[in-house]
Amino acid sequence: MPFFMKSPNLKPSPDKLFSNAKQALMRVFSASFHPLHLRQFSASNIWRHLNSLKLKVKIRIALIVLFFAITLLGMLGGYYIQRTSTDAILTIRGSQNSINYVMEMYKTINDMVYAVILESSASSMRRQELLQADAKFQRYFNLLKDKMTSEQDLQLMDNLNMAYKSFKEEVFDLGNANEVDIGVFMKIQYMQHILQDVQDLNEKIIERRIKEAGDVANRVTMYMVLLGFFFFVFALFAMFYFPQYITEPIENMTKSIRQIAQKNYSERLRINHSDELGEMAASFNLMAEKLEEYENINVSQILTEKRRTEKIVNQMNEAIIGLDNSKLILFANPPALELLGLNKQQLIGHFAYDLAKRHALFNKLMHDILRDEIKQSKTIPAISIDTKGKRQYYDEDILVVDSYGNDESHQENVGFIVILKNITELKEQDLAKTNFMATLSHELKTPISAIDMSLGLLEDERIGHLNEEQKELARTIRLNSARLLRMVNEILDISRIESGKLQLTFEEVQPDEVIVKALNNVKTFIAEKQIRVIQNIEPDLPNVRTDVPKTTAVLVNFLTNAIRYTPQNKTIEIEVRRQNGSVEFYVKDTGPGISPAEQRKLFQPYRRASGDKTKGTGLGLAISKEFVEAQGGRIWVKSRVGVGSHFGFALPAVLG
Repeated sequence: MPFFMKSPNLKPSPDKLFSNAKQALMRVFSASFHPLHLRQFSASNIWRHLNSLKLKVKIRIALIVLFFAITLLGMLGGYYIQRTSTDAILTIRGSQNSINYVMEMYKTINDMVYAVILESSASSMRRQELLQADAKFQRYFNLLKDKMTSEQDLQLMDNLNMAYKSFKEEVFDLGNANEVDIGVFMKIQYMQHILQDVQDLNEKIIERRIKEAGDVANRVTMYMVLLGFFFFVFALFAMFYFPQYITEPIENMTKSIRQIAQKNYSERLRINHSDELGEMAASFNLMAEKLEEYENINVSQILTEKRRTEKIVNQMNEAIIGLDNSKLILFANPPALELLGLNKQQLIGHFAYDLAKRHALFNKLMHDILRDEIKQSKTIPAISIDTKGKRQYYDEDILVVDSYGNDESHQENVGFIVILKNITELKEQDLAKTNFMATLSHELKTPISAIDMSLGLLEDERIGHLNEEQKELARTIRLNSARLLRMVNEILDISRIESGKLQLTFEEVQPDEVIVKALNNVKTFIAEKQIRVIQNIEPDLPNVRTDVPKTTAVLVNFLTNAIRYTPQNKTIEIEVRRQNGSVEFYVKDTGPGISPAEQRKLFQPYRRASGDKTKGTGLGLAISKEFVEAQGGRIWVKSRVGVGSHFGFALPAVLG
């Protein structure tokens, strides 16, 4: 058995450590896999126990295992590398020391021989040198012998010791002889042979320790690879298991949430976990059950409200038709069915587009809806419908039904409700009133004309002269007659408009011609109030195709109102300009202004601004609106209280 270096603090070898660890593990596994324990620690029980853990505990265990793996690999690798390197270094160092001791012993023997052969000093000095060399040899011999442990090694040392003693006796007995006996050299060779064996033995020890260190390194590498492979497999398993374990329930929940968002409240999550994901699935399913329960309650309430609403709608006298945003007819009450001459099967459930193609009256009622021109609720007044050989009139209310989100920030059109109110009786009364007013106005024009003719005769000096008082009375009569004639003409105009008998005669004129005609009509009033008129007319304006008398009447109405409400010695501005294919006329005054609430009603018949004490019928602006719109134009007012008003209208320009 080869020797190795002694060390009082020497630790167990790596082989012994692995052996002890293996035995301990075997004892643990033997106890763990005892038949009585196998029932408790079967794979299914362990898996069931792991599944019952919380998700964060599972993740924590996986991270702890990975951390333990990294730490264990690092510690084992470091330990075995340190132990292997330490053992190898100590062994090599000890063997190298042994070789050094052998070399020193070689040198000591040679020194003793040289001291005998070559020294020329006195015998006392020679003996002293031999004693020192002997002491040196004994010291290295003892150091080398202390490192020997095997019987073979100790036998070599005993042989060396006996040979050295014999050699020493002969050397000390030589005295002053200058020649050395051949036996001494033979003893020297014998000792050299023994020392060479010791040296070879130490060199072999070094080689063996290097090989053992390599073997240990290979074993450590193998163990590290095995452990690394085991933990790699575990990490690979965790890498595929945990993402799927976590993401699969989340993906399922995302799909279920989409189903819930689409009002499929019967959707349920099927996640058989006892961790947080299982709790999440249970909470989701509970929420879905509650939503389904509330949905059933809401559906019941909606059905009840629907029946109640249908009953109310069916009891109403007005014709009512309901459509959704795709123009599908949802409901219609009996008056609507009677008006259209259809039954429920022919109307409800059909698309308005299809029905309008074969039903003229329905197409007329749904015209604006089918053209997508209804963006907000509106009323179409006095629609004439011929039913059963009789003309009837209806006001058509088109209501836009909007739906709002939870925060009421998003508005979406969900349908329309069309309500037809029968106003035939009111329309007939209105037509009777209009005809009466037209007849009355026409009859009034005859005495007014007679008054004008009589005034003309009175003012004719050929018949006779009038004094100043009589002339003043004649002027008063003429002014009142003119005012009365103007009122009669306004009533006649509004009667023609309401009865649909308004006639227009178009001609192409320059815009400034209309301005001149209008100013000529009001120049007397302008002079009376000493008002200055500023004309701001854009050059090179295109012609307009218009009914000149009626357009002049509109401008005269604007100027008359401006003169009436503008303080004396102030200014009125007339502006004409081209704008987007039209010619716009403006009359701007510096009067008291009109409030926004009154502006909205200003163009309605018989409407006057509050606080207006001037005399008149209140028909001027309403007639002006009808005149302008009948010519394809538009009319408007802009006003600020205390600043003044801007009245304007636009007529299509003649292009090319």
